[in-house]
Amino acid sequence: MTALPSGTVTFLFTDLEGSTRLWEDHPEAMKGALARHDELIRDAIEGHGGYVVKTKGDGFHAAFATAHDAVSAAVEAQRALGAEPWEATGPLRVRMGVHCGPAEERDGDYFGAALNRAARLMGVAHGGQIVVSHAAADVARDALPNDIDLTDLGEHRLRDLSRAERVFQVTTPGLQHEFASLTSLDAFPGNLPLQVSSFIGRERELARVVEALDDARVVTLTGVGGVGKTRLALQVAADASPRFREGTWLCELAAVRDPDGVVDAFATVFSVTTRAGQTRDEAVVEFLCTKQLLLVVDNCEHLLEAVADVVEVVERSCPGVTILATSREGLALEGERVVPVPSLPGPPNDATLEDVARADAVQLFIERARGVDPDFALGPQNAAAVAQVCRRLDGVPLAIELAAARVTAMNPAELVRGLDRRFETLAGGRRRAVQRHQTLRAAIDWSYELLTEPERRLLARLAVFAGGCTRPAAEAVCVGEPIEPARVFDLLAGLVARSLVVAERDHPETRYRLLETIREYAEERLAEHGETDVLRNRHAEHYVGLGGILSEEMSGPRQIDAGRRLAAEHENLIAARNFAIDTGNVDVALRLIRNIPVATLQVGYVLTFSVDPILELRGVSDHPLYPFALAVDAVQAAAHGDRVAAEEFCSQALDAVDRFGPDPEQIVAQVVSNARANLAFSRGALQDAATYMERSVEIGRSCGRPASVVMSLGSAATFYVMAGNSPAAVPLAREGLALARQLGMPTAVALCLTALAGALADADPEQARALLRESLQLEASLDYETWSEITQAALISARLEEWDQALDLASRAIRHLHWGGERPLLGAMSNIVARVLAPVTAEAAAVIQGAAYVLATQSPTAAAPVPAGQPRAAGGPRTGTASFVTDLRRETTGLLRDRLGEQRLRELRAQGGLMNTDEAVAYVLDAVADYQRAAD
Repeated sequence: MTALPSGTVTFLFTDLEGSTRLWEDHPEAMKGALARHDELIRDAIEGHGGYVVKTKGDGFHAAFATAHDAVSAAVEAQRALGAEPWEATGPLRVRMGVHCGPAEERDGDYFGAALNRAARLMGVAHGGQIVVSHAAADVARDALPNDIDLTDLGEHRLRDLSRAERVFQVTTPGLQHEFASLTSLDAFPGNLPLQVSSFIGRERELARVVEALDDARVVTLTGVGGVGKTRLALQVAADASPRFREGTWLCELAAVRDPDGVVDAFATVFSVTTRAGQTRDEAVVEFLCTKQLLLVVDNCEHLLEAVADVVEVVERSCPGVTILATSREGLALEGERVVPVPSLPGPPNDATLEDVARADAVQLFIERARGVDPDFALGPQNAAAVAQVCRRLDGVPLAIELAAARVTAMNPAELVRGLDRRFETLAGGRRRAVQRHQTLRAAIDWSYELLTEPERRLLARLAVFAGGCTRPAAEAVCVGEPIEPARVFDLLAGLVARSLVVAERDHPETRYRLLETIREYAEERLAEHGETDVLRNRHAEHYVGLGGILSEEMSGPRQIDAGRRLAAEHENLIAARNFAIDTGNVDVALRLIRNIPVATLQVGYVLTFSVDPILELRGVSDHPLYPFALAVDAVQAAAHGDRVAAEEFCSQALDAVDRFGPDPEQIVAQVVSNARANLAFSRGALQDAATYMERSVEIGRSCGRPASVVMSLGSAATFYVMAGNSPAAVPLAREGLALARQLGMPTAVALCLTALAGALADADPEQARALLRESLQLEASLDYETWSEITQAALISARLEEWDQALDLASRAIRHLHWGGERPLLGAMSNIVARVLAPVTAEAAAVIQGAAYVLATQSPTAAAPVPAGQPRAAGGPRTGTASFVTDLRRETTGLLRDRLGEQRLRELRAQGGLMNTDEAVAYVLDAVADYQRAAD
């Protein structure tokens, strides 16, 4: 028998794609096929010196001494599987993942984080694909045969939620090279944060929560602070992402202090704003009512009644939304499933070394200890003490992590003695009286008392941050006796080393974050020092200033980096806004609204603050920024299609400017012009929308704001293209593109490239193709797309008859448009899908055409004619969005009538016409997925 490799081991995981369906369709044939599958893979593994650790279902788990042997075995297995006839079942498509790392081997099995990562890596691949981690690729590359290459697929977030992984695909002659995007977390919408530590144990709890989510739409995880409720909830959400069309989302309530802020927190997660006469609750429900998503609501215990009220409304009104809450007690809602989260199991008193090593609590201690001391190892000399530490800490994960962080200064036996003193003091000498919450408090107290006074004060002051902070933020907010600015970094490093602060290095700047239980403890200490109000005010002022800095940076070549920094600070900006509203600080609230970058300049997950609560503050109408706030409210109302409210806010804003006196920068006038452009767009008056945007261009020029000029030029050109007035669009798009390149603003370059491609699509198709290709490549390199630009790119691709590209873009646009509610052009995108599918899957295309008609009637811009009296560009009927979509629909109808006949076409269209928006979107996206799978 092959000796098991030890130390750093390379693992190969395999899994048969679609096995459930294969067993249902070919139950008898699959018996022989699976046996042959097992034989081929086993031969490949053992032929390259590998060891089959175990098989599970239709997958293999194998270990190798070297990474190149694992990759070579995977290649041989895929080649053998591809060469097999598989006559009855059709080809068996197996996905494979390779990763290497340190692992513990006992009794023919392995333990350690490397196994989990290899399994997660395999899970993001497709059938026939071999993916390799960065670690395995580094050591395998030089030893691989010349015909095996490793193609970089970029960084991806795996579902263990720890660090992002750079993934490589194995390519070699004889194997498939082209696959769909990896099914990592990046492939699904959501805002789940990366975690800096691996997920250990909890298999039973994971299964219980998943079972509860199958049975109930509100599930609450309960347990003592520090027991790992949040980490478990995030892991469940990551695993569940593929089940939810709109993904998995996190609403963090730790920074919310006022019950009225709960619904605001829900709304802020999804950038939901209200329209006139609408409450915040109604806006949230309106947005979520057609969504299929999982929302993790974290840290509910201090706002139980308010959280229960909001969750109950969502549960009743939004059938596709599932809530996974974490709290120290349940929400007491009808139909709620409460799942207690226990501590991690530790080893019994008489455990052997092997039993100690297998205990989840001990595995957590070992991994966290190795984080500060890579040479730490469990052995006969320290196993009993480690086991005792884990037992004395009642298996509470946070307490174990705090103790493990001390192994650089104390051995496990000394840790036991240190804990003894703390627990005896707390429990009056009776160990059994120590409850889990007392245990955790004792562990934190013990760690706190070992700190220097500056470290203690810094820990307390860090409690004012929500979602962590950067080093400059800590230096700006937390300095003051006894903390000197020059010492902040050293103090932070000390707190990180003691596991009291978490360092997250996957952001543009390292972020320092307190776990919620530690933050609560630190908040108490801050209050003891009487510094809470001072620090919260200092925190708010810092983020008002940071918003202005990031706005400036988003107007130039640092736009993408600034956008990522803004995204990282969302929770702090929300906390600053909440502080201003809670304390009635009109000045801070309005300056924050003024400084937050406008949505058109933000990249990725857009942060939008509703202005309504600020406009209700006492004295707001006397502040010089009051007109600006009214103008922003007009933009938000226009975005929601509330034309009456938007126009009213526009008028009020301009009246307020007159009341306060001249506005030399004309900021309010420009924002009002943008709002009126959006209003015109929403009613299909595209020529008017373009005119308003040209007015915005003039204002920006006169006041020296080139960033606003370039975005307005791109938008004006786009509106002219949609209206069919390409002659007016071309010079604007060219000017905008030149200015965007001069400023170095990548998103503005992409916007103007797309606008110019649309303007030239009929007159110069080849140049239009080149421009659109450059725009799409730029956006892909930036990992950036917006609903407006991707929708335009889909329409332009269809005009250029680039059908595969049009289909991909249209399906992506549909997701964006549906996510945002009743957006224009949803019906147009569905008509593009119907046209592409018509020659291949005519019946599905006919159903989509029927659904598209209904969608178009709910999307005024897509169906609206070009306003009377407006000029049309040369090029016949294919000018303007509405005319082009009409022509496209007629072309599709002709194709379908030839294939299906008039009667069948009518029947299928009627079927699609009965669908509501949600059903129609789901049908269209499923049809696209089926088409693309068949094409692969």
